[in-house]
Amino acid sequence: MLAVVKTHRTDLRIQGFIPTPVLRILRHEFGKKLMVKSNDADDTLENVFESSEYKEFKRRVTPGDYVRTYRENKQMTQQDLGEKLGASRAYICDIEHNRRAISKEFAKKLSNFFQISVSRFI
Repeated sequence: MLAVVKTHRTDLRIQGFIPTPVLRILRHEFGKKLMVKSNDADDTLENVFESSEYKEFKRRVTPGDYVRTYRENKQMTQQDLGEKLGASRAYICDIEHNRRAISKEFAKKLSNFFQISVSRFI
């Protein structure tokens, strides 16, 4: 579903499932200026893992990208992560910039620390 409102001061576009109470409020507030389009194709489910976009993304992402992403999600510096796992900041930096491969032993440490599958780092 798509809801669109355009006035000289408002440009509002909502896509996806729009709850009925939200639609009521929009209709009350904007009246005829509100356009609502229903698109049945939006209701179909797609397996994201089979999409070409996901396959391209997966092809480009490296184990070092995963290390950097998970480290940043925990709001850690390379130094912090190195200290937790018994490695130097330079070693973590080299991994994140794909200058150094991740050993199986270090991949297990990363897996245990981040609580995710070791396959992300190999």
